[in-house]
Amino acid sequence: MMGSLESWLLLRSLRTLHLRVPRQSETAAGLTEWLSHAAGGRKWDGIPAGVIDKVWHSSLQGTDSRGFSPRYQLEGGWNPTFSILLTDSEYARLLPHSLQYFVPATSLGGVESLIEQRATVDPSADPRLVRISVGVEDLEDLKEDLRRAFQAITRPRAKL
Repeated sequence: MMGSLESWLLLRSLRTLHLRVPRQSETAAGLTEWLSHAAGGRKWDGIPAGVIDKVWHSSLQGTDSRGFSPRYQLEGGWNPTFSILLTDSEYARLLPHSLQYFVPATSLGGVESLIEQRATVDPSADPRLVRISVGVEDLEDLKEDLRRAFQAITRPRAKL
């Protein structure tokens, strides 16, 4: 049996679902498209070279060997979550704590963008793997936040 607070939260959430989902979907697809240009360690639009190895999102998938394409299954929009594999586990450790708009958290489904290094909650995960859940913030703000953070985490650090 659901409690009264949980029921109220669910009802409150459903009132804005039709506004949130399309915005999150569009922003996630735009963000993954932008990040995918830097995959393979390439420098792209302010993202330093040697940072991003791979980006996984349904909008980037093509048709598989069985003829399946996510475009047909997800015709109403793309999922707001995706993963990136960074080239260094230290980058993955630092990235969630170097951002302004992204909250370091494991939860999904809020209006704020969230980010986590998967190994912090799943010890069997690749320590370079980072999961992102996109909120309703502006795409350009999220790009700038990630761009700035990638530059900061790749900056040489003084050894003491």
